[in-house]
Amino acid sequence: MKRLYMWVFVVVVLGFLAGCTGNREQLQRFDQIYYNGAQFSNAYLFSKKMAKKDHSNALLWDLQQGMSALMAGQYTNSIKAFNVAELRYDRHRNLFGRSLGNVGAVLVNDNVRAYTGNVYESVLLNYYKAIDYLLLQDPKDARVEFNRANDRQRRAKEFYNKEIRKAVEKMQQRGSNRLSAEQSNNQVQEILNNEYSNLDDFYAYNDLINPVVSYLSGLFFVENNDLSKGLDYLKEAYGISHSTTIGEDLIFFNHPTSAHFTWVFIEDGQQATKKEFKINIPLPLPNGIYDASLALPQLKEGVDFHSTFALRVGQKQRNFEPLLLLDALIASEFKKQLPYILTRAITSTALKVGLEAVSNQYLGVLGGLFSSIYAAASTSADIRSSAVFPHKFYIVRLRNTHKHTIHILADGQDIYNFRLVVCSPNILLQPNTYCTNRDHVFYIRSFSNLSLVRALW
Repeated sequence: MKRLYMWVFVVVVLGFLAGCTGNREQLQRFDQIYYNGAQFSNAYLFSKKMAKKDHSNALLWDLQQGMSALMAGQYTNSIKAFNVAELRYDRHRNLFGRSLGNVGAVLVNDNVRAYTGNVYESVLLNYYKAIDYLLLQDPKDARVEFNRANDRQRRAKEFYNKEIRKAVEKMQQRGSNRLSAEQSNNQVQEILNNEYSNLDDFYAYNDLINPVVSYLSGLFFVENNDLSKGLDYLKEAYGISHSTTIGEDLIFFNHPTSAHFTWVFIEDGQQATKKEFKINIPLPLPNGIYDASLALPQLKEGVDFHSTFALRVGQKQRNFEPLLLLDALIASEFKKQLPYILTRAITSTALKVGLEAVSNQYLGVLGGLFSSIYAAASTSADIRSSAVFPHKFYIVRLRNTHKHTIHILADGQDIYNFRLVVCSPNILLQPNTYCTNRDHVFYIRSFSNLSLVRALW
């Protein structure tokens, strides 16, 4: 009978562990809906339903709900979803120090913990909320969101310098009876050098400043009578990207004339996500050296839907300028998280090896078998991440002097065209026609089989 109870217990625990992989199937299902051509309303409803069911990933579902509603043209619903996501994100950040030391999650895996989000996601959350408000012709609230997005960027460096270091130290204390801090640090550094050395290439984004956010914020503040703040953001964007277009803007706004311009922001592709890989490491513990298996997250490169974008006016054509590869920003933040992720994985493995040794000694064969099965089943990397953001961002600026139709091309194919005309006070504009005596900003989200075009102002 005792043996029967033991096997029932094993089955129950394994059933629990089966749910500890972050609801990967549902997240993959959302990706299929979102990227399968003009099903944004369905993606919104699916993520809204999942936010109510999948509580550990509620923040992730709220983010994807907000983006789906924005793509579907449901700007008010998008703002509501982003508001909930923002509240969750800020609450998780405030509880960060306490939650990271949770020993229960260390003994299982990080998928049992609530998804707490990344800084780049929180910045984009406020950025896209600002776009929602601009599309609702509410510049007052858009200003609030641009301010919040840039404030998050400013505080990101401080967060990682202080909180992650404290979290690593706290996790080392959890496993100190099995593995010293020095041994843990040595293991972490070796894994970083062997498995993640490519992340060193993204030093330009070390402070986690997104130049797209800084750039559109700068244009917004310049256009809304806050030249000093606008120029500061334009300088920030230029300092990171060294963009020719932004450099031309800085020259113009420092020495303005009566000229007017149209800017086009294009987002294309699907951002980098994460995948799991496993490695074996020698783990020196008090009673010997063990060959331990670690399940770790690794970045999976994002996907382009198109390789080039161009502007054609009459017989003249010029390419859009790439402004940001989002993968690089994601990788820069991921690199800052890795010391904690690796320390946590090593500590978890050390504790499980210790549990296995104790089970063998005091509970016999069945106890040892159970602990071995438990360790194997609970070794799973946390590869949860958003998947709704683009892979690359492009920009172009043109002066409002063109009389010909202006064509925007993706890989040589026309995805949008518009005209600029001289406007009298009471003129009734035709669709896709804009005034030459005003500045304009277009936002285009490019997918594999369609492009969404919105005029922000």
